[in-house]
Amino acid sequence: MGKCVKPSDPASIPKFMDPLPKPQVAMPVQHDDYPDGSYYELEMKEGLHRYHKYFPETKIWGYDGLIPGPTIEARKDKTTYVKYLNNLPDEHFLPLDRTLHSSIDTADVRTVVHLHGAKVDWESDGHPEAWYTKNYEMTGPTFKRQVHAYTNHQPGATLWYHDHAMSLTRLNVYSGLAGFYLLRDALEDRLRLPSGKYEIPMMIQDRSFNEDGSLFYPDTPPFPVTVHPSITPGVLGDTIAVNGKLWPYLNVEPRKYRFRILNASNRRGYSLSLSNGGTFHQIGTDGGLLEAPVELASFDLLPAERTDIIIDFSTMQGQTITLLNNDSEFPLNEHTSVVMQFSVCLPLEGEDDSQIPETLYPDMGLHTEHAHIVRNLPLTATTDEYGRPMLMLNDHMYHDPASEKPSLDSIEIWNFINATPIQHPIHLHLIQFKILERRPFDRNIFLETGKIVWTGPAEPPREYERGWKDVVRADVDMVTSIAMHWKDHVGNYIWHCHFLEHEDHDMMRPITIIEDAHPVQLPHAEDAHPEDPAPAEPPTGTAGPEEPPTTDVPAEDTAGQVTEGTGDSDAGTTVEGTVDEGSEPAVQEDSTDTLIEPEQAEAGAGRVGGYRPCNCAKCRYARSKKKFS
Repeated sequence: MGKCVKPSDPASIPKFMDPLPKPQVAMPVQHDDYPDGSYYELEMKEGLHRYHKYFPETKIWGYDGLIPGPTIEARKDKTTYVKYLNNLPDEHFLPLDRTLHSSIDTADVRTVVHLHGAKVDWESDGHPEAWYTKNYEMTGPTFKRQVHAYTNHQPGATLWYHDHAMSLTRLNVYSGLAGFYLLRDALEDRLRLPSGKYEIPMMIQDRSFNEDGSLFYPDTPPFPVTVHPSITPGVLGDTIAVNGKLWPYLNVEPRKYRFRILNASNRRGYSLSLSNGGTFHQIGTDGGLLEAPVELASFDLLPAERTDIIIDFSTMQGQTITLLNNDSEFPLNEHTSVVMQFSVCLPLEGEDDSQIPETLYPDMGLHTEHAHIVRNLPLTATTDEYGRPMLMLNDHMYHDPASEKPSLDSIEIWNFINATPIQHPIHLHLIQFKILERRPFDRNIFLETGKIVWTGPAEPPREYERGWKDVVRADVDMVTSIAMHWKDHVGNYIWHCHFLEHEDHDMMRPITIIEDAHPVQLPHAEDAHPEDPAPAEPPTGTAGPEEPPTTDVPAEDTAGQVTEGTGDSDAGTTVEGTVDEGSEPAVQEDSTDTLIEPEQAEAGAGRVGGYRPCNCAKCRYARSKKKFS
């Protein structure tokens, strides 16, 4: 250890002393049951890692004992098989809270790996209750397979794998269990992006240390509780690590470099910029390449978000540039406001023939007019039986029955109503989505009455989040709307906040994707042919689901007001708002799993013949004009 360096005191730790390491690449192993080059084994084990050249070695848990774990390189449409071997000790070295789900009566060391961002069968998704112990001596209730099959039927993207064990995710990831999974495709090969040693994955994490260099993780929240050890509302480190090194440096040539940046912190967000005022050329988001590059002066990343950027150092020869963090959620200091340093000091090795293409990935679009269901999903705060704050999704705990049951091959719109005083990064397993908008509302009125009153106009997605995403920032006092297409897989998935302490307690919910239950949409009445048959009458004596009450009031009395009822998201929901001539009103249709006739829907009669009105803008507007007339 350096003469005056104390790992527990960031002021004593000199910055920019270690070169930025590039994570090792995982190598496939031979297995008779799998095609050559497709099978991997990664061992979860305890290891020693040096976070800083003047630190002693720190005990960590890592894939193959490394931080980050080995990078898995995969190809689109070529299945990758991975067996994650749990060879961890029987006791955890970080403080366990045994009051959380599945912790009181199960083994203390449990693991399961989630490939974050992957479109994959649920049995290989890393479900939190598919955990297992060493040698599979004990397994969770949803454990199905030892070898994960990643079919890679999706565009190339920066994915990552990490532990997802029920109630232990925060500790296992903080211990070191995270790594990159880079999915490549033929389009990326043709684009001539910076590659090889000029393409660098960057995993950013904040960490704190004890005086002896061991990892520090608090065993109690900053307020009195009767539980010890106890989970805390969130853990912030006082140092910043990139690829496992504190405030590293990278010597670069005066040319273009590609950086795949991941926020793998438990709780901290980052707002990144360059100290010389330079720009980033963003080429991708969570789900892969953008339609075209976006030039940015800065961008934000909450935990689990990724961005794919190019920095052109060709005009910066001789400069030393610091990557800065300007995130404003928590007070910053001279340590947490600095991430790493670039030094443009290497000679150029040959001509830089890489490029920043004008066009990247032509987007087919997501046609939200075909959405069958709109779900209003409140994010709320309560307290648990021990008096600790507990965050919830849709007013449910994890083990409550699934309330989100999308139908296979359906498009849905989800509205996250953030009624808590903090932002949340919401992650949906299996799918990539598009952010539609955010709109401010009055939180106090919502908490008192369940109604939404808008306090401003809708805001479009930020310029750095307009591609395909699997994590979205649900801002404070905002309704954040996303749209997604549930394709290819049915089964048991989850959605959750990716602040890991929130996820473990209890901000995580199941998603049950069911077989296609939606009939083909009826044609517009004006387009229907006379010979088209009428919908079948319902069987005698049957009743549809009860519709929520609606209030018919003059349009001038409805300005600024919106919702009724936000219970189970598969229940019907009616939204009212201001209707302007020639524009689509703020109206959400019922979110039952069947379609209903327009007349019956407006009368509140529920299900008739298995149909509901067309949900396109034209039909919704016509119905709203009738409703408010």
